[in-house]
Amino acid sequence: MCETISRAIGRPRWGWLYGATLPPLAALAVLEAVTPPNALRTGLRYALVLTALAGMALWLRANRVAVDLQDWCDCAGTTVAVRVIESRRPAVADGRGPRQPGPAWADAERELATR
Repeated sequence: MCETISRAIGRPRWGWLYGATLPPLAALAVLEAVTPPNALRTGLRYALVLTALAGMALWLRANRVAVDLQDWCDCAGTTVAVRVIESRRPAVADGRGPRQPGPAWADAERELATR
């Protein structure tokens, strides 16, 4: 395959990931060093860990395309086959209802992806 990397989408924004996860984790480290063990400390632990996980999940959702395309090259769009799956059965032309799926060749069900 090609050796050139596509930059149309851009790279994942790693700084945003660090900004979303490091403050809750730093606060968790301070919490461990300062507070005595009790129910409040346990509740704060859960809250800080959930905050860090939510930050990671939001970052991943915002950068999912860039993360997926990070290892792709420019020619990948012409070499990757994408299978299209319909969500509803098409109706028969005479209006009797949905047609029954029949056997189909794999090549007829594939479509080349283009950018």
